[in-house]
Amino acid sequence: MDIRTLRYVAAIARLRSFTKASEALRIAQPALSISIKKLEDELGVQLFTREARQVVPTPEGLMLLHRAERIFEELDSAKRELQDSQELRTGDVRLGFPPMYGMYSLPKLLRDFREVYPGIVITATVGSAGEISRMLEDGSIDLAMLEVRRIRAQWERVLVGRDEMVLCVNGSHPFAHRKRIKGSELNGLPMAVLDSHFIQRQLLDSIGAQSGARVKPTLQSNYVPLIREAAANGMGAVTLLRSLAEADERLVALSFEPRQILSFHLCWRDDRYLSRANRALVDFAVASYKERRAAG
Repeated sequence: MDIRTLRYVAAIARLRSFTKASEALRIAQPALSISIKKLEDELGVQLFTREARQVVPTPEGLMLLHRAERIFEELDSAKRELQDSQELRTGDVRLGFPPMYGMYSLPKLLRDFREVYPGIVITATVGSAGEISRMLEDGSIDLAMLEVRRIRAQWERVLVGRDEMVLCVNGSHPFAHRKRIKGSELNGLPMAVLDSHFIQRQLLDSIGAQSGARVKPTLQSNYVPLIREAAANGMGAVTLLRSLAEADERLVALSFEPRQILSFHLCWRDDRYLSRANRALVDFAVASYKERRAAG
């Protein structure tokens, strides 16, 4: 058994076809079939069977695939450890982050990081907290930027930022002269709201439930720029991070009573190797946060 044949098995299982797998792997189909047959003879089991015009793994094939995925992960980790020996002249970071954090805080962090580590390539993927969590679990990303209430207990994490969820209105809104708002005042308030995947929407619903208030949605979306524009254009109040609201002179930000503080962490799985490039970003983000706090 060799690693190349295991990758053949994984490709066939993923594509459900010897033909498609041979094309993806760029090898002749007869050669692929012979390799699989030799492996089956070596193991004494059948790895695939045909069902409804497709090839599917047998129970024994699934057992082998489960072990193979762990082998692939270990090999990938070994390659990345060896690449790290280049003293961070090169490297890759795969980061997942929530949409609102990516509109203001994250771009500045990544810009400053690149000035220090110009050879590190960052692949940044936006998604809901649930999507980002799933990607971290399946290894699609190395680091996840998540609010503390969305982080699983078994993950490693470091605090890299805090922000406040605020109610935002434009300058002509009746609340524009206010600094704070109580939950009860949300009752019947026209609002452009984020969908239920967002922590801000869940907090808003919680505030309303505790005070017996129900907002009046004028728009619901998972696209943060649209929500922000809705507030600026007078479609209703919205919830945003204070850093994002204060960067838009068209908006007035009101604190909730009590204030709604969000804590953002970089987190990763402690059972997987975290490359030096990823650790460099973690350390840089922590140092940047401490500098911001010290500066007030």
